[in-house]
Amino acid sequence: MTSGRRYLKSIGGDPAEIAQIRHDVKAIAATSGFSDRADDVALALDELIANAQEHGSPPIDVEIWSDGRLILEVFDRGEGFDRPEIWKSHPPPPSGQRGRGLWIVRQLSDRVEITSRRRGTRVHLEFTVDPGIGA
Repeated sequence: MTSGRRYLKSIGGDPAEIAQIRHDVKAIAATSGFSDRADDVALALDELIANAQEHGSPPIDVEIWSDGRLILEVFDRGEGFDRPEIWKSHPPPPSGQRGRGLWIVRQLSDRVEITSRRRGTRVHLEFTVDPGIGA
């Protein structure tokens, strides 16, 4: 993938739609010089789409591009959420049944930005060739 080219796909609420996007994103990661992080990118994508399908509203837009970093964004049109309530700096309790998605995303990504408003939520991830310890 050459710098600046963007992949954009919109999906609905069907979890079966994730497989093709996961495949495409792994291929883009590999051709952009991130083959050893392609599985991390795909897992982070899975978590974000699952959250958007469960808590947001379709359509869900997935965009990815490379400019030396690999950048992935997921946008849904839900009512948003209370970031301080959701964004935890510590892992969820081992006995908990839920609440691991964004924590996992933060461990896999080098940078995470979440913008949540009444008209939707955008999650922006960045992956670098020389990864940090987590966002």
